Amino acid sequence: MDEFERHGIGVVSGRDACAHALRSPDLTSDPGAGSPSVLLRDGDGHARVRGVLREIIAGLDPLPDAVIASIEAVVAGLGASFDLVRDFARPVAGAVTSAVLGVPLDDVFLDHLEKTTANLDVFAGSDRAGQASAFRLAVQLSRTPAGPGGLTALREAHAAGRLNEDELMLNPVVLAHAAYENSLNFLACAGLELATSGPRSVRDLVTSVCPARYVLRFGPDGPIAVSLTDGLPFGLGRHACPGSGVALAEGEIALGALAKVLDGGCEVGEVVWKTHSVFHGLAKAVVTVSGNR
Repeated sequence: MDEFERHGIGVVSGRDACAHALRSPDLTSDPGAGSPSVLLRDGDGHARVRGVLREIIAGLDPLPDAVIASIEAVVAGLGASFDLVRDFARPVAGAVTSAVLGVPLDDVFLDHLEKTTANLDVFAGSDRAGQASAFRLAVQLSRTPAGPGGLTALREAHAAGRLNEDELMLNPVVLAHAAYENSLNFLACAGLELATSGPRSVRDLVTSVCPARYVLRFGPDGPIAVSLTDGLPFGLGRHACPGSGVALAEGEIALGALAKVLDGGCEVGEVVWKTHSVFHGLAKAVVTVSGNR
């Protein structure tokens, strides 16, 4: 008996079956708790909030020059030996997330953002530390002065009657987590692939890595986990990732710059993997560039 079965969760695998499940009107993302999160609802409410988020994401497609410069500066600052998570993926993902929201983000914010991932475990989703971090970030963002970007756009949508109070409180955290966590995990894993196997296209890497491995759906027979690992890294249907274009562009810039750093060869040291049931990623991966061992 695997972990999904132990928790009473069915699993859908195989590309055709998963594509059908993701598009099925008989399956919902709404567990019935009335969440204001765009991730946990369907119907008109989901479409309305998703529409606001899509407008925000469109502001970063194509990536602004300032964001590209920030990504390139991170890679240029890598030393002879570096951690693909701490020194590469985290600051790159943080810079892009900051641009998405339109507010500066420090390490404390990113630490709490990573902790909120516990709330998206298909087995539980009730981790108290994760819930506390999500609440803290929601309050912090509600009080943060914002420049042009997602946070300001969400506030303007609320003022225009497109979002209610609860949606305005929670969805900035949802947006930040979506922009940050998947990029963090993808960039670190893809960086490790480059270090061990050499250059590959970003589209190939994102399909291979697939940082979000499952999405949870609810049907007449109970909850099911739909696999995204068979060529569906951005999902399909009404809940498909609206930021896929930005994610690919971010990967092209960051991984292209990293490939040049690794071009002369490297040695991979300690590698530690995360154990989350949904999000596939690295906790640590140390790389030493050739000639510096």
